[in-house]
Amino acid sequence: MLADSAPTPQIGTVVQLFEAGVAAEPNKAMLRCKVAGQWHSTTFDQWRAQSAAWAKGLLALGLQPGESVGIAATTRREWLFADIAILMAGGVTVPVYPSCLGDDAAWIAQHSQMRFAFLEDPAQLRKFLDRRADLPLLERVVLWDDISRAADPGAKIALAPITVQDLGPLPIGWVLRSEDLVQLGEVKNESDLAACRAAVSPDQPCTVVYTSGTTGRPKGAILSHRAFVFEVNACMGALDVYENDRLLLFLPLAHSFAKVVYIVCVGMRTQMVIPESLATLVRDLPQAAATVIPSVPRVFEKVHTKIMAGVHAAGPLRKALFAAALTVGHRVAKLQLQGQKPDTLLALQHKLAQRAVFSKIHAVFGGQVRAFISGGAPLSRELAEFFFAVGMPVYEGYGMTENCAAATANRPGACKIGTVGRPIAGVEIEIASDGEVLIRGGNLMTGYLHAPEATAEALDEEGWLHTGDIGEVDSDGYLRITDRKKDLIITAGGKNIAPQNVESHFKSSRYISNCMVYGDRRKFLSMLVTLDEDAIAAWATTHDMASKEFAELARSPEVFRLIQREIDDRNRALASFETIKKFAILEHEFTIDDGDMTPSMKLRRHEVTKKYQSLLDSFYTELY
Repeated sequence: MLADSAPTPQIGTVVQLFEAGVAAEPNKAMLRCKVAGQWHSTTFDQWRAQSAAWAKGLLALGLQPGESVGIAATTRREWLFADIAILMAGGVTVPVYPSCLGDDAAWIAQHSQMRFAFLEDPAQLRKFLDRRADLPLLERVVLWDDISRAADPGAKIALAPITVQDLGPLPIGWVLRSEDLVQLGEVKNESDLAACRAAVSPDQPCTVVYTSGTTGRPKGAILSHRAFVFEVNACMGALDVYENDRLLLFLPLAHSFAKVVYIVCVGMRTQMVIPESLATLVRDLPQAAATVIPSVPRVFEKVHTKIMAGVHAAGPLRKALFAAALTVGHRVAKLQLQGQKPDTLLALQHKLAQRAVFSKIHAVFGGQVRAFISGGAPLSRELAEFFFAVGMPVYEGYGMTENCAAATANRPGACKIGTVGRPIAGVEIEIASDGEVLIRGGNLMTGYLHAPEATAEALDEEGWLHTGDIGEVDSDGYLRITDRKKDLIITAGGKNIAPQNVESHFKSSRYISNCMVYGDRRKFLSMLVTLDEDAIAAWATTHDMASKEFAELARSPEVFRLIQREIDDRNRALASFETIKKFAILEHEFTIDDGDMTPSMKLRRHEVTKKYQSLLDSFYTELY
């Protein structure tokens, strides 16, 4: 299946794309960022000046064409400055998730032969400093902040901020500040940058993105300038983003989804709004007044849980009003998705629902959102239908790091809930005989860094990328992903089950934050459940248990019975072989730090299974 038309990019590299934007609209406020409680704007020209100054500094340090430069930081304007600076100097950006454990960060630096790195704060510096003996090629690091940022919400322990002084004496000359880099670069000029720009061809690496594999070490996907420019041109028509939009950028830029979104904004000259941090995101949203918000399903799940918790805590009148408004919203959304308009009476009811109910939800996001973009993981049908009903449609797409993040997308006028859309321009989708989704197009990676066998396994001789996902294409050309090929559960009775679909179904409960379905070669399915702390706390206040700690609640028979009812209710909508027969409640979330999740928040099934093997085995003993 091939998309309607292929892009015809006139620009070959990401730097050329950026420079074209600067030349066209130098005074356009491209970035609006909150720093230390204040909002600041950065024009295209100012961004270019900052990146050019850092690029000259890298050249003065001796950066050679094609050498790797790392960035270990949260999403902030300096990340964008550094990325463009690296590319201006002819280097290759190697993003490192700020949530990476120290050993993993050092392994990426070693594997990519990283020569320089931009580091956000002392917390990131410590990871590389403690392992400096194993990183002889890492000559210099550039430190942005002297004190580490506050922990993100959801962290198990609120740690005290780390200062540079806490790290002890630093190696002389190894740690530079931004101003040091700028000063070093004063010996270089624009002609040096022009020479670098001319020397970079579209087929040269732009970035190496390490995919957070659910087993083993991550693999470094090499993405060329040509692949990114192809992707940007294709996404310009698929992501429904325009020049007058304000796009909220808060996802980690180490993920290819966020990086493609940012480069699309550069190509479209769309303003990006960056909150101060994930910890301040909720209170920054009204001031951000974004019109488009790219995110991942987990965020939509949390928002939905918060909304529904508020509804359940409300009085009978407000509950009834919300239910009536949502019913109207669902009816209107269904018509709109079919390209139809509501009749006069339904339109009036919808207008009243918007004023009385939906406007309050919109206000939380700044009141300007016209669309969400979802990627990175499967989005449940229930969530998509809910957000469409309240007037904030979620357009789901599909792709992976190895194809620059996007291969298919739903969009206004061409959206089918329950699918991930049609191919973007110039991309082909095929379904192999075993159900695996294959992708071909100009946005594919060159291969995996230093991994020829893994590359040959992923890219076949005909140019198809083997995704490892199982899917199907309907008669209208929409792709539906059913599961990961390697994650498929085959029960003792020979039934094939897609665990992600089943998990998504149960995560529609506001009390369940995450879960893992288990049962390969077993007689039935079982499940590990983690609880939504806020929803459970709200439930506890109405059941005379408000004084109990969360861990105590998680162990209580009352909460077990609550979750049993939630599971029983959802079991009724499943085939008998898909139902959950036994489950256990864990006292804490699956986390990156504990090795349960990848940095991109994918469940490490193998690791979780190994950790809880005894508990899982107990589900299948006669005495359990």
